[in-house]
Amino acid sequence: MAAASSIADDFDDEFLTCALCLDLYEDPKLLPCFHTLCKRCVEGFANISGGRGFQCPLCRANVKLPCPVQLGGVDKLPSNFYVNKMLDFRRLKLSKLSHVQCQMCKSGARALAVCGDCTLMLCNNCVGVHRNTPALQGHAIITLGDLENPAMRSQYARQIYCPRHPGQRTTFYCEPCATLVCRDCTVDEHRPGQKHDPREVEKVAPKYRASVEGLMKKTEEVVSKINQKVANLDKELTATAENCEQVEKEVQQHYKKLRSKLKQEEQRMIIKIQKTNKDRKEELIHEKKEMEKELEDTNEGLAFCQNILDRDNKTELLSLRQQMEERLKHFASRQTGNRSFIGHAEVTFKPSSLYQVSGGSLSVSTGFTIEINVQEPAVESLPCSVSVTVTTNNADLTGGKVAPQIEVTSPQGKTTLIQTTAHTSPPLAAGKGQTSRVSRVWGAEWRPQQSGKHTLGVCMGGKKDLCSLTVDVCSNNPILSFGQRGSQQGQFDRPIDVAVRGDRLYVADTWNQRVQVFDLIGKFCHSFPTDDPEGLAVQTDGTIVVKSGKEVKKFSPSGKLLHKFPLGEYCAYPYGLTVQRDGRVVVADPDKHSIFLFEADGTLVKQVGGQGEGEGQFNEPCFVCVHKEDNIIVADKLNHRVQAFDRNLNYKHKFGQYGSQPQDMFGPHGVSADSRGNIVLANRGDNSDVGGIEHGRKLQVFRPDGTWVSTISSDGDKLNLPHGVAVTEDGHVFVSDTGDHCIRKYRYM
Repeated sequence: MAAASSIADDFDDEFLTCALCLDLYEDPKLLPCFHTLCKRCVEGFANISGGRGFQCPLCRANVKLPCPVQLGGVDKLPSNFYVNKMLDFRRLKLSKLSHVQCQMCKSGARALAVCGDCTLMLCNNCVGVHRNTPALQGHAIITLGDLENPAMRSQYARQIYCPRHPGQRTTFYCEPCATLVCRDCTVDEHRPGQKHDPREVEKVAPKYRASVEGLMKKTEEVVSKINQKVANLDKELTATAENCEQVEKEVQQHYKKLRSKLKQEEQRMIIKIQKTNKDRKEELIHEKKEMEKELEDTNEGLAFCQNILDRDNKTELLSLRQQMEERLKHFASRQTGNRSFIGHAEVTFKPSSLYQVSGGSLSVSTGFTIEINVQEPAVESLPCSVSVTVTTNNADLTGGKVAPQIEVTSPQGKTTLIQTTAHTSPPLAAGKGQTSRVSRVWGAEWRPQQSGKHTLGVCMGGKKDLCSLTVDVCSNNPILSFGQRGSQQGQFDRPIDVAVRGDRLYVADTWNQRVQVFDLIGKFCHSFPTDDPEGLAVQTDGTIVVKSGKEVKKFSPSGKLLHKFPLGEYCAYPYGLTVQRDGRVVVADPDKHSIFLFEADGTLVKQVGGQGEGEGQFNEPCFVCVHKEDNIIVADKLNHRVQAFDRNLNYKHKFGQYGSQPQDMFGPHGVSADSRGNIVLANRGDNSDVGGIEHGRKLQVFRPDGTWVSTISSDGDKLNLPHGVAVTEDGHVFVSDTGDHCIRKYRYM
């Protein structure tokens, strides 16, 4: 039985007919392949096959029963909720055409309703009894008049009752056992503990709905790949037919000149061509049918799951959850690849001299196939591997002389060309008289710069679109986000800066007048008080350096004050700071548009800056960091650029400009550098109250020389007001968001 697309008003008999016995379903059972058969049909097939399993007669999928038929194995298969519901509707509709008697009171009165709990046809009096009897008031009843109301039809559903406790609905779901249970079960066989965790159906169903939806998305990607392969097979069929038709014409023209001598040879050649066409056609049609069958099975499975989700019957969802997940995982795990047949099998004709009776020779070249694959999943701003495999019998094609290129087309239609490098050595040429198919693999690194559907096409030897693959790039959303506005442990009030040292994350919780310390998965460790912490850095020995009000304070790892020195003599509004390896402290002052360098004891070494756009001038710099060689990196906020200085504050170079492109800057704020020299920058964006990259709120990654690498937009969890950033050695970055009073963690390398 194929899945129905919607509730049919006429309750189609064909839909409610078992495909095996051709009668209306009796106790319909749902198989793991989503096909439905009568219980007695399933038992018959299982008994013939030994009692423990059988092949579905509709799709040949293997069905394994939970236990032998004799022990109730067929009874343990789930019933088809929807078919039972439609059968009830059909019975109720037929009562309008014939005198169907009430099955409850045996009074002979005409039945005008059906009860989904009792599974009985009811007269009006018995409907009233149901609704006025406390023990029956919760039963699902639909009347003949309700059949005309789609809303009432959707609310009606048969209920599942506990086999151990008669009369008890299964309103709980035990997750470890993957079983629907009743209230009484939760206090005996499924009492909460190490092996059992019963939860209310209403609370647990949304989690498994999300799981099914995720698996459906992966399965839909398989469907897309199958469709692409079917399209390539259609192209191959057309190309083969056109090629053979053209060559047949060449043969006919040639043999017209040799008609008197070569009539017999002409016919032999044509027969050979037609046989080539026939053989190749049969091969392609067979493969196409296999793909179409696979596509049909997959689409049926998706349609069935979608119907379950559309009906939103939580009991039905949980009853079928395991079966649906196993089937969808089976679909999603199919390896279809994305093989191309553009280099089709080509027939060529080489005529001989008109004076030779043989007339010519016919050769068939097998062409080449191309396959492109992308390491899943593809995520915005992160590198992923792309491989191109070429299989051919032409040694030159795989010998390194012709390397494929990959043309990437973004969702907006912008194209980028990626060069590939050989991953395997050139194959040895076949010996004399030998023919062999050889393969070679090329690879490339692709770093998608935005989310959405991208098309990857293979170009080679002057030919384009030899093979293509559609890849849905995910947004680079945070892998961790924690904190909310408040004053409790793990809560924040406008956190301005962050720092990382080893396995600890330090947060300047500014308006809560404290520094909080966490591990790298967001678990609270401890905190210590200090006035107005804004800038924050940690020395290699674990000393925590904080810009606290108009002072620089140094604390031990446990939060004990060790030393402090004043800034008021030099700075108007000190903000961010960083520390060099020898203990010297660098402070940014956005009011004075300057950067200050102090000795570890607070002695001023140098001041650079002043408001302006020239080299070494600034416009409200807020954050600084030190590079791996103690070079000083300054986020020059309102000049929308970054300036680099050596360890003694001598100007070196600058990069960046204002704009709306991914590589452009918009109010660069927090800045941090990793041990490889990469610079990670947080852009504050415009002054609107709306977050997201469309308002300039984004993270950027640059090489030490200022070459733009990537931009993180975080579409799924938009940045609101990003401030400080701190990188880890495993390619992650923490961002303090003062607008959302939280800390987010992203992968950037």
